[in-house]
Amino acid sequence: MRSRSTVLIAVAVLTSTLLLLTSHSSRVRAQDKPTFRSHAELVVLHVSVRDRSGRYISGLQKDAFTVIDDGKPQTLEMFSADEVPATVGFLIDNSNSMRPNRDSVVASSVSFLKNSHPQDEVFVLTFNDTIRRAWGPSVVQDMDTSAFSKTMLEQIVARGMTAIYDGILAGLDWLQRAKHTRQVLIVVSDGGDNASKSKVDDVLKRVHDSDATVYTVALIDRLMVREGNPGLMKRLAKSTGGEFYEPKDVDDVPDAFEKIAKDIRSAYTLAYIPTAGGAGAEERRRRTVRVYVKSPDGRTLDVRTRDGYFEKKTSEDRQ
Repeated sequence: MRSRSTVLIAVAVLTSTLLLLTSHSSRVRAQDKPTFRSHAELVVLHVSVRDRSGRYISGLQKDAFTVIDDGKPQTLEMFSADEVPATVGFLIDNSNSMRPNRDSVVASSVSFLKNSHPQDEVFVLTFNDTIRRAWGPSVVQDMDTSAFSKTMLEQIVARGMTAIYDGILAGLDWLQRAKHTRQVLIVVSDGGDNASKSKVDDVLKRVHDSDATVYTVALIDRLMVREGNPGLMKRLAKSTGGEFYEPKDVDDVPDAFEKIAKDIRSAYTLAYIPTAGGAGAEERRRRTVRVYVKSPDGRTLDVRTRDGYFEKKTSEDRQ
């Protein structure tokens, strides 16, 4: 049974979430943001809905959505179709393998900013043997895109080895200080790693336990296919509700960035207090999440969100 204090915490956090999503973004305070994790019994989902042709479906109402958490239907405490700003982190491969795509990635990043929410917060990390902050965090409407482009060209030197595992962990660390509830990591790389101190299992665990939606752009050198790992890139995107892109050539890179920008701005936001789990003794049990959407005209819809989260048991739960 939930204690009175636990329920009060959930209500307080839910109230903060409602204020966050209905107030002007300039008044958002970091201490008001909810997290995806359930330490306060509040789960927030960002859900993308498209038809079979890939067109985004707008105008859906709350009763069109069904959330299944650990096999149990949930009651939505909050629903919003309004566009909300996000904190977006770019994680860009700066190793030798990036050399043929460097200029296109920089140009695509600038175009991404032009398609972003004016209140989005953006930062850029690069990685080869070392992780470096290349830009930000900065708010889009305050950014000089010419200065951004110049800095990116200076920072992306395309040399050295590849520490993508360390880079992803660094990106998630930066997102923990995010200004906005909506958190996004865009990973641009071939997915291969030959220099990280961290292991792939470390990365997958942190990604599953984070609030971030991960989008991945796999730039695979056709002459060095064996050095890439597009499978990892797909896995990161799928488990977090993001998308995986694999441009066939350098001219397709801008299209991938444009699609990501649109996807971020087209999501619905749902929140619910999950029903109590089982009586198991696990300290870090992972709950699975599925979202179903009923189209008003009966069309089959493609629904995408993260596939689960780790619950955290409070000290009261363990007593």
